[in-house]
Amino acid sequence: MRPSKTKRLVELPAVLTSFAYRNEYLPELEGMIATVRDHHPDWWLVTGKGPLTNLDRPALEIESPLGKFEWHLPVSFEFAGNEEDWHRIVFMKGWWVAQVWNKFGGLFSSATKRVVWLDADGRLNGSLDLNFEPEAEIFASPWWLDPATPGEHHVCSGLLVFQGVHGGVIENLIDQWSAGCIRAIESPLQPSPFGPWPEGDQDILTKVVEANSSAIPDYSLIKLPYDKYCGVPDYKTGARKPGALVDQWMMNEKMRLPKDRDRSWPPPEAARRGPVG
Repeated sequence: MRPSKTKRLVELPAVLTSFAYRNEYLPELEGMIATVRDHHPDWWLVTGKGPLTNLDRPALEIESPLGKFEWHLPVSFEFAGNEEDWHRIVFMKGWWVAQVWNKFGGLFSSATKRVVWLDADGRLNGSLDLNFEPEAEIFASPWWLDPATPGEHHVCSGLLVFQGVHGGVIENLIDQWSAGCIRAIESPLQPSPFGPWPEGDQDILTKVVEANSSAIPDYSLIKLPYDKYCGVPDYKTGARKPGALVDQWMMNEKMRLPKDRDRSWPPPEAARRGPVG
């Protein structure tokens, strides 16, 4: 019998990345980092905090294994005090992942890059238990798949795992996603093709993945179970989703609409840690 070439993700070196843009997200980022250090202490962290002030373009301060830097978005925007503010920040994710992939993804290997994105409001309840070939081209994320609404299926971008080589399928996918997100920052909000809400970064990523479906023989598309890898809490009680390996605390419920900015959400950090139940 041919021995398995797969390895557990926790056994592999990786760069985990995220950013906090606006003050409300800064404690969220610190709480997320703490859970990563608990369960993946050997992973390298590349994180950003912003916005930096008195600059003509959105910018973040970067903390990384190579020191501190400043990254500047290639397009400008000013906060308008409406829903578009939140969406512009969301669209920064594609650009950000591309920067991390290109600048840090190959730090631990001359051949294979491995980058994990986790939203600042995400919390790990254990090590990520994915198994895959450590040299394959791979994209993994939770997916929303609802049999009752067959047209509504999409990436859930709170957790994203990218693995591949320079110039490979995954790098091309990331570059397309980044370019689409940059275009969206400069454009009015568009309707999502996957539901009754404005388009976001995960809608663009879903369309990119579907457009590259012919390349699937050259890479593995792993659709992770939604409830396990995108554990959304009860909005009324703050109770966590039983069995979730990744909690997503949905800061969009507070930050997306200006009228909700004073909402008491999410629960205190202490209430979000420890066993469920």
